[in-house]
Amino acid sequence: MLLAFRALLVLGLVALLHGNHSVKVQLGTKQKNKTVRLILDNTLQSHIGSMSASRTANMSLSPWTYRSSCVASRFPQRISYAQCLTSGCVSPHGEGEDMALEAKPIYYQVLVLHREKIHGWNKNKQRKKYAFRLATETITVGCTCVRPSVVAQH
Repeated sequence: MLLAFRALLVLGLVALLHGNHSVKVQLGTKQKNKTVRLILDNTLQSHIGSMSASRTANMSLSPWTYRSSCVASRFPQRISYAQCLTSGCVSPHGEGEDMALEAKPIYYQVLVLHREKIHGWNKNKQRKKYAFRLATETITVGCTCVRPSVVAQH
């Protein structure tokens, strides 16, 4: 049941990214497989992100930029991730980079669906079917300033 909830949650998030789609998801359970029809709606997309993400990245003391990862068999196909621009942190007084602090990435785990081909047979003809496998991916969502970790040697 938890797997079904996660799959529906991911597909709901995909709705925000990809507009109106009709998707059939096959959810495996120990008893039997169930197919669920889900209609994705993008009407909430315009309400998300009133403040520009790039503006936040540039205002940070550990600025970052966004890159994209595209995988054709993944749902969503395109995921943006952050990449730190400095190894130290920017001085709040505009005096350059402060190497006494370190810029470190902030990680977040997201749920994705991977589309996998299943070969089935129908009246002596090979027919292509697809199944979605629920998985997690760890992405970088931003960067933050931290004190360097010091390991004492004995």
